[in-house]
Amino acid sequence: MEEALSAYLLADAGLTALVDNRVNWNARPQAQASPSVVLNRVGGTPAYSMTGASGLVQSRIQIDAWGKTFSSVIGVSRAVKEALSGISTTVGVIRFQGSFIDSERQSFEQGSGGEYFHRVSLDFIVWHSPTE
Repeated sequence: MEEALSAYLLADAGLTALVDNRVNWNARPQAQASPSVVLNRVGGTPAYSMTGASGLVQSRIQIDAWGKTFSSVIGVSRAVKEALSGISTTVGVIRFQGSFIDSERQSFEQGSGGEYFHRVSLDFIVWHSPTE
């Protein structure tokens, strides 16, 4: 699912116009240009029926927009919301069957080199399953 979600976001012209290819999982590479996007799968629950696992999974994905200016991260967070809200599509071997924003937070942090970064964190609930 992770590779498919990255590919989906990187194929979105509105988002890549802002972040180019700077969409990463779990951590922002040191000295990477900004703005950028970092994704984390912070939870997931498989769906079951009376006969067992259905193959459908509900994942909580935290998506952080990072940038040196507030306006840049607001723009990136809006592009992420536009790209992911309500998606129903197949990417490779993964079928996305719905994606819904659950929460949004804003923060401001100092980096290890002393620079300052703004962040908007979005939590999405993403329903997905393999296409097989």
